[in-house]
Order: sequence, then C-alpha cells, then structure tokens
Amino acid sequence: MPNTTNNNAPLLTFGGFTIPAGTRRVLVTAELEPSNDGALVQPTGFPDIGPVLYPDPSGKNGLLCLVESEASMANRLEEVCFANKYDGKLASEFANIPYLLAKKGGQVLTASTLDGHRFASDFLVKGKAKFDGQNEKALGDYVIEKLGLSADGKTMPIANVPNMFPLVFELDTMSLIHGFQISNEKISFVGLRMPRALTASIVAFDCQRVAVPGIKFNVGQVESESGQAIFQKPRITAKKIEVRFSIDVGLLTSLSTLTAERQKLLLAIALWKVAAFLDKFTVEHSLRTECKLTLKGDPQAQVDKAAKADFGYAAIKSASLTELVAAAQIPEDRSPLTLTFP
Repeated sequence: MPNTTNNNAPLLTFGGFTIPAGTRRVLVTAELEPSNDGALVQPTGFPDIGPVLYPDPSGKNGLLCLVESEASMANRLEEVCFANKYDGKLASEFANIPYLLAKKGGQVLTASTLDGHRFASDFLVKGKAKFDGQNEKALGDYVIEKLGLSADGKTMPIANVPNMFPLVFELDTMSLIHGFQISNEKISFVGLRMPRALTASIVAFDCQRVAVPGIKFNVGQVESESGQAIFQKPRITAKKIEVRFSIDVGLLTSLSTLTAERQKLLLAIALWKVAAFLDKFTVEHSLRTECKLTLKGDPQAQVDKAAKADFGYAAIKSASLTELVAAAQIPEDRSPLTLTFP
C-alpha cells in the first residue's frame, strides 16, 4: 500500500519531538567531555595505524580527531536495542519488531541483529522456516519467490525492486534503518540494497597528540620468550568533543511501498536509538578503557534548515512504541522468526 500521509500533518510526533511534513533530515548534536577533568581521550584506532587526525577543512579548529567512526557507531546504535548483546534478543521496548533468530537443536547460533550482513548473510540464507505458515523453506528461496527472482537468483524484473522494502520490514525491520545489501550465494542480482538511514560519529576538535607509555611483562606464571615489551599508547587532548547523528527522513519516507504507519515506526525507532545512546552519557559512558565521556549541556536537534532546539532525549527514550507497532500491522511470530538448521 502506498504512503497516504496527509501532506499538512507532521510526519511524526514521538516523545514530545515533532518531525514536520517535508522534512529531509533530522540532525542531532551533543557536546561531550571527559568525565574526569584533564583526562586524556583514547580515540578509535588500530595497531600500527593509531587514531585518525586530520586538519579541519574550514581552518577554524586545528586538528580534528575521529573518536568514534560511523561503522563503530552503527554497531553501538544497534546494541542499545538489545536485551542481551550476545544472542541479539531485542529489549522489551521492541516487542513484536521482526528479526531472525538462527537455532540448531534448540541452541542459538546467531541472529540477524548480530550478523554483519543482517538477514542477507550467506549463513542465514540457508535457514528454514514456515514464513507464511505454509511449507517450510529456506530464507533464500523465500526471498527469491517473494521478489520474483529467477531460480538462480541472478535476474528479476527491475519493477520488482521496491517490493523488497515491505519484505525486509517483515523479516528484519532494523535493516531498513542500518542498511543492507542482499548479496549471497543464492542471490547475485545487483541492486537489492539500501544505505544507512541513521548515521553517527564522535569527533574531537583542536586536538593534540599525546604519547602515553605502556608495558607488558610476564611474572613467572608461564614460560615465555616475549620478555618485557615497552610501547606507546596514542591518546589525545581536545578542546571540544561532539557526537553527531543524522536521520535520513527523506530516505525513509521515499519508501513508497511501505505504509505511512510503517514509515512512522521506522522514524520513531531511529529517534529512540539516538535518545537511548545519549542517555548513556548522563553520568558516564565508557567507549573504551580510557575513553570515559559524559554529556556537557543539552543535546540540540536541527530539522533541515530550521533553528536549533533542545532534543529531549529522556522523554523520547521513555516514549512507547506499542501503538506505532500495532498500526504497522506486522505479521505475528516475527519477533523473532526462528530459522532452523539441520
């Protein structure tokens, strides 16, 4: 069913926050600071590469540093929804939101909320379930059937591509927020994908590098030839640290094969994720061992070119999704839909 939203009505009001009709982006920015005065910050990085520092293109803020990348933030924004981060089970706030759970002999193997390729992974595509209450079939075969792909998964009518959005919504709803690409050993048709609708990063301004000494040594418990290793740990100081979120409202509302009610649910989930992540910094949140940050001031939201306003993250996190889930008319037994493996 196409989107039939009243063009004059707000797209969504959730937790006291309103997204006006015609909105293309919601941008949320909050300032963070180390929880201990003068503390050094451990940014994201890899061995032998270290943190990413680069000149501010505007020339106003010296060296910038990527404290948390978009890829890492995507993982963190998925985790705020978990009741258990090790089996991918969603929290009670997300009752009846579809996702896939893989089991073998009653043992949990993984879930679409955990797998790097979500529901489209090479592994999950082999799992079997009664998707429409009919005969059991593999996930890959079900997707091929619903989208009208050829049996080998290589071709399909291009006009069928928009049909993937309601299909994905009913299999793994969060994929429409965090992005996906259906590309696996059963399906190789190009074009079944969607970019992230929710992106975020944490950036530090006016940074300076600081080298902190570290040491590793063994004290007799084991025999080792490694001896004592002395090394440098890269840290930074920063005059300002910001966490930035972008919700691509235009992308989500362009999914014309989704009902307006389903689009609203996706927008509300995206807002909830941002609010839940910010709430972690109310006292102190540890991104890494030596990267403990807290909120400094109120988070600000900007809708397209509108003036900035306070982003009431506490009220948004406390808001219920129940009515929006009911209006979305999600098939039963999809939270989770269990895939079985022999």
